[in-house]
Amino acid sequence: MRDKLFALDENNTPICVAIIGCGRFGSMMVSQIMRAPGMRLSVICDIDIEKAKASLVLSSGDSVDFVTTTTLSKANHEIENGRIVVTEDVDVAIQSNVDVIVEATGNPDVGSRNIFNSIIHGRHVVNVTVEADALVGPFLKKLADKVGVVYSLVYGDQPGNIEELYDWALSNGFEVIAAGKGTRYIPEFRKGNYEQALSRYGIDNDESSASDLNPQMYNSFQDGTKSAIEMCAVSNMTGLIPDIPGMHQPSAGIDEMIQILRPVEDGGILKQRGVVEVVSCIRSDGSDVPNPMRWGVYVVITTDSDYLLSCLSDYGVIMDDMGKYGLMYRPYHLVGMEAPISIGKAVIYGESTGAPIMSIGEVVAKAKRNLQVGDLLDGEGGNSVFGELVEKKHSVNNCFLPIGLTDKARVIRSVDEDSSLTYDDVTLPETFVGNLLRLHTDTSI
Repeated sequence: MRDKLFALDENNTPICVAIIGCGRFGSMMVSQIMRAPGMRLSVICDIDIEKAKASLVLSSGDSVDFVTTTTLSKANHEIENGRIVVTEDVDVAIQSNVDVIVEATGNPDVGSRNIFNSIIHGRHVVNVTVEADALVGPFLKKLADKVGVVYSLVYGDQPGNIEELYDWALSNGFEVIAAGKGTRYIPEFRKGNYEQALSRYGIDNDESSASDLNPQMYNSFQDGTKSAIEMCAVSNMTGLIPDIPGMHQPSAGIDEMIQILRPVEDGGILKQRGVVEVVSCIRSDGSDVPNPMRWGVYVVITTDSDYLLSCLSDYGVIMDDMGKYGLMYRPYHLVGMEAPISIGKAVIYGESTGAPIMSIGEVVAKAKRNLQVGDLLDGEGGNSVFGELVEKKHSVNNCFLPIGLTDKARVIRSVDEDSSLTYDDVTLPETFVGNLLRLHTDTSI
C-alpha cells in the first residue's frame, strides 16, 4: 500500500479525509493524517469549534492554515484549494467533497447517526466509535455493502489489531483458541464511579484538564464495560464467543497467559475453543503482574501438526509447557496513530481493517447498585450500570437491555445489584441508535 499512497502524492490526488470528533483519539488522527502519505485532512468537525481548532494547533502549531465555515459550498471551495475546513456542522463534514469519514465522537447514538448518513451519502467510513459498532455494526456493514462503500473499524484500536492477528492465524492454517487484549481490571472495579476513575489511573486533576480526558470514559475502561464492548466487536468480526458471560478476565503476564488460555482438559481455564478473552495486568490485590499485556493484543493458536508446533517453538513463539499452544501477540496498540492504514485500505483496496460479519455478541447492562423506580441511568462508564459481554442469542432469549441504550433510560421496575436489566425494567428515550437497532431486528438489511 505504501507505493500506492506515495503515488497519490506524486499525482496530486490525495485521499480527502473528514474527522468528526476531536477527543484524544481524534486529535491523534489529526496529527497523523497530516503527516501520512497519500492523504489530506480536509475537514475537522466538532460541536465545540474551539476544540476542533485546538486539535489543529496541537498537531501543527499556530501557523496551520484553515478556514471556519458552516456553509457546504464554501467548504467544498476551500477543500478544492487544499485548505482545511473546520466546522461545527456535521452535515457539512459528511456532505463535503471528501472520500472518507472518520467517526470519532465516542457516542453510540451520535456516532451511529453520523455513520448512517455518511454511508447514505456514498462515503467510506472508518469507525472509532466501537460503542456504535457493538450495537448496530452488522446493520451498518450490510448497508455499506449495498451502497458500495467500505465500513471499517479503525486500525490502531484494539479490535482492529486483534482482527489482524486473527486473520494472520487463519490465513496460515492455524486454529485460534482465544483472541483478545490486555487491560487493567479487577472485579471490584465493576462498581467504580467516574469521580474516582482518573485517580485510579494515577492521573491528577491538572493533567486531566490539560489532556481533556473524560472521567466517564476512563471509568468505562476500569469497570469492564469498554473491554466488553471491544470484545463484542471482535466476536462479531470473527465469530469467536465469550467462554462464559462476562469472560474470565484472568490476571496474567505474557509468560503466564499461554498456560491459562488453553482448554480445561489441557490445564487451562477455557471450557471451549474459539473464544474472546481479556487479560488483566493487575492482581486482585492491586499489584502489577510481571511482563504485562496491558496495551497489547494477542491470539492463542494451535495446529494438528507436531512438526509445525516444534517450528513455532524453534523460532521464538511463546509455547505452553505441553508444546501444544502458542501465543502470538503485539505488545501495544497506537490508537489514532495507525488510522491511516484503515483509510488507505478502504480507498485503495475497497477493504476494511475489521468489520462485523454477524451478530454474535451483545453487551448487556448490569446494575452497579440496587436500582429503584424513577432512577435515571447514566450509560457507559456511569455510576448506575456496567456492561457484560454475553452471546447474542442469550441476550435475545432473556430480553436483556444493551448497555448502549442505557443513557437517560428511566427505571420503571426495581433491579437488584448485579442483576441484568431487561427492556421491561426501563423506559427508553427516543434515540437514533435505538430506532436503527429495531430496524436491524425487523429487516434483512
